[in-house]
Amino acid sequence: MSFAAVVRFAVIALSLGFVCAALAEDAPAPAAPPSAAQQSPAPDAAKDPQSCLAETGDYVSHGSSVTYVIGIENKCDKRLKCTIDAYVVGAKGPASAHTIMVLGAASSGADAKKSYPMKVKAAGGTAQVSRDCRIF
Repeated sequence: MSFAAVVRFAVIALSLGFVCAALAEDAPAPAAPPSAAQQSPAPDAAKDPQSCLAETGDYVSHGSSVTYVIGIENKCDKRLKCTIDAYVVGAKGPASAHTIMVLGAASSGADAKKSYPMKVKAAGGTAQVSRDCRIF
């Protein structure tokens, strides 16, 4: 292959690259996916009570004592009774807890949110929380 052929090939390849880039800029933007509210309907407590819940967990210090606060919020229109089991492993050792929470319907406001402070030995570590909820 001669030097002129190599140069022509390089010029053609670069030109095609610029044309493709220009066409990509002129292409219409892809349609935006539907929002989360449009994708999934409200959770149904009768089919799966677990889908109605939002759970949070965080370490809170009170002077020299530390707690792991488990928060649960009901997002359905049915009352739920949840059995909560937790096991937290930290640098100073493990801690476990068991409690039962009755959550009001989402329309009941503050009754739909409950929290449980669990005493632990140190802030930080690994928390494992399980819940079993049923319509109450």
